Amino acid sequence: MQESVCRQIVTVKMKQGLHLRPISEIVRIARNYTCDFKISNGVQSGNAKEVYDLLELKALPENELVLDANGDDASKLMEEIVQFFESGYKKFEEDD
Repeated sequence: MQESVCRQIVTVKMKQGLHLRPISEIVRIARNYTCDFKISNGVQSGNAKEVYDLLELKALPENELVLDANGDDASKLMEEIVQFFESGYKKFEEDD
């Protein structure tokens, strides 16, 4: 299998920004894949398989984040994470 590198920019659509519950879901998804996965807010970058790293990004509503995945299953991870940012986050909005 050929290793791939994927980059995508997403916008935080959650009313409360990227808080612990959606971050935990991102980490859960990311840990299902073997590729390296980082998220950046333009100032700092964090390992997207570590909750603390993503909390440090302090991503607020409407912030843009850069997603970078590198490895054999990078494109599949990117598909799932982009889907999460586009619509999967809604389950966290219902409880807020």
